[in-house]
Amino acid sequence: MQLLIEGEIRRFIPIKNFRETFELPEAFGVTMFEPKEMSGMGQIDNAGGELNIVRRAVLDAIPTEMPLQEWLAYLPELARLFEYKLHEVNPEVGLKSAEIDVATSGFHDICQSLIYAMIRARANGQPTPEFSRVYDDWLNESVRISPTVHSYIHRGETWAVQIVSTAYGRIGLIVWTDKETHYVHDTSLGCPAEGFMHTLLNEVAARILVATADITPSDTA
Repeated sequence: MQLLIEGEIRRFIPIKNFRETFELPEAFGVTMFEPKEMSGMGQIDNAGGELNIVRRAVLDAIPTEMPLQEWLAYLPELARLFEYKLHEVNPEVGLKSAEIDVATSGFHDICQSLIYAMIRARANGQPTPEFSRVYDDWLNESVRISPTVHSYIHRGETWAVQIVSTAYGRIGLIVWTDKETHYVHDTSLGCPAEGFMHTLLNEVAARILVATADITPSDTA
């Protein structure tokens, strides 16, 4: 994984690899420094069938053809459907209302960012934007670094540690050892639906791009 941190792209290494490199205990990670109450949180490990209902409903609701200028008006309806279907399957998933609100907001904002990027590209005579770039830009804009600096003593060294969060919650650590800075990926307290959201949004974006590809304003005049 890589994120934009203070103006530079930083590559995050898996927490498992970092622990092995420095012979750290299994407890070393986000939870050690900023624990989180886990009771009552939604679990999606066994909710594949329910989430596929949401996925199928959203994808089926995307028109096969739509002029670019009409997508912004249609997007709120698509986001409401996504939210409705999440609530519908939630008895089997157990997400909190706030978690559904965050998922819905992210769904809407990423789709909107894609549409705006498409509008700008068409206006400037540029190629159709890649969803991966739009998604990465959105995710990078959500990056936050905790102001709290934690201390960790390891083999006589005192390390400084800060927690990194994105729209999906706490996703890693910045660790300053005596010699260098490490960016460590740890999703133990992150949103469990991140993978589902990314996959769904990638499919939604692909359908929007295809549905709009050959439609120009003159086609609907």
